[in-house]
Amino acid sequence: MKRNPIYHLVLCSALAALSMTACGPQEKPAELVQLETLRSSEESAQINGAAPDAYKVCTDLTNKAISAWQDNEMTKAKTYAALGQRQYATAKAKASMNDAANRKAAAEKEIQELKLQTETLQAKQDGLEKSIALMKANISDSDTANVEHRIQVAITEREKAVGVEAPLTQKDTFEAAEAKLKEAGEKSASGQRETAGALAEEARLLFAKAYEQAKPAFDKKQLSAQSAERQKAIFTEAQSIVGPSYVFTDIRSTVIVLAAAFEKNKTDILPVKLDALRRIAELIKKYPDATVIIEGHVQKSTKNYFEVSQRRCDAARDYLISQGVEYKRMMTTAKGKETQRYDEKNKADRPLNDRVEIIIALP
Repeated sequence: MKRNPIYHLVLCSALAALSMTACGPQEKPAELVQLETLRSSEESAQINGAAPDAYKVCTDLTNKAISAWQDNEMTKAKTYAALGQRQYATAKAKASMNDAANRKAAAEKEIQELKLQTETLQAKQDGLEKSIALMKANISDSDTANVEHRIQVAITEREKAVGVEAPLTQKDTFEAAEAKLKEAGEKSASGQRETAGALAEEARLLFAKAYEQAKPAFDKKQLSAQSAERQKAIFTEAQSIVGPSYVFTDIRSTVIVLAAAFEKNKTDILPVKLDALRRIAELIKKYPDATVIIEGHVQKSTKNYFEVSQRRCDAARDYLISQGVEYKRMMTTAKGKETQRYDEKNKADRPLNDRVEIIIALP
């Protein structure tokens, strides 16, 4: 059978097209390569950030060019790629314009802030000049007030010094300060304000010196007086507990004798003495800074006198602890038979030496 030449030509063209389609898309057109190169550059991200709407059009055209190329529609691919390049240039131009507009706005804002700062500085300058003028107008009154203030400060320091008995214990320094203060008043009255101010300051310093030198002795004196008052209070209350004959005192301590508090050779506190010991505990707790010393004593004829006297101390201490007196505040001392407060020649007085003595010592 004989074939038509035209049919043969059409068949060959179709086979060629099928062959090309089977082998995939052709090489990217130069326009698309150039477009992709532009979009992959460092400035591309900046353009996208500054002109996102315009850049999106470029992105859409790029996608269309790629799609046409993949479909082997090379003419469309080139057209879209060329349009994409132009849109890229447009987006770049818009980004530059936006950047310029932003910089212009920032510059205008900075100019406005500088203008405001200038106006503020000018206002401050005007206020300062007014203040200086006012100070100059009132300088005379100000000087007078300053001198009077210095004299008053010196008088206040004088009163402090008097309060700690400086006129008695720091006589020379105090009298020198008095003389300076008097002279300051005279100079101020005659209009010699600068000299008066200097004299008032000297007086203040001398009064302050007298105060500092007098205060330690004054504080010690006050503390001694307070201690004496406290000692007197302890002594009086102790007498009400055990009776006047069983309380003794010295400068810093009160001795409370709990006489006849034990049977001979025994270490248990007699029940009849427990109420007195309880009241002594309440007295001790009123003075938390006091130290308590417990001494144990026995009759001369006591067996194991040292051990017995120590156990008597311990018994008294333990009872005081049970009544709320802190252990760390107390010390015990076994005196044995070495200190006989009561004369044992008198048989009736011998049991009195079976005792503990509680010493309350203030700091």
